[in-house]
Amino acid sequence: MATLGNQSSLPLAFGVHHAPKDAPAKLLRQIDSDAQALAVSIAAGHHKLDYIGACVGKSRAYISRLQNGERPIPDKLVKPLCAATGSNLLAQFRELQTALNRFEAERDAVKHLARLLEAA
Repeated sequence: MATLGNQSSLPLAFGVHHAPKDAPAKLLRQIDSDAQALAVSIAAGHHKLDYIGACVGKSRAYISRLQNGERPIPDKLVKPLCAATGSNLLAQFRELQTALNRFEAERDAVKHLARLLEAA
């Protein structure tokens, strides 16, 4: 029999055992927020909040707050959440938002330069 005094507990090592899959572009375009992306990923995989929380090392209540938009989703949890749900929807949404923000910034810069050229 093994003694329990010297052994430390191991974190849960279960979850989806394959790489998360990308969501279709049509679905991605309909997502409005990080919270919605997470909620859709959890619902599509028929996962319980307890399961997702155990996979990422957080409580059920914390995962609930993330999916309801009550707490922002930290960058460091995006990949673990994608792995736990089996979907890259959250990461894809974040990448799309970054690209859109970059595009808007470039468009504003072009408009500014065009105004300078008109004034010259």
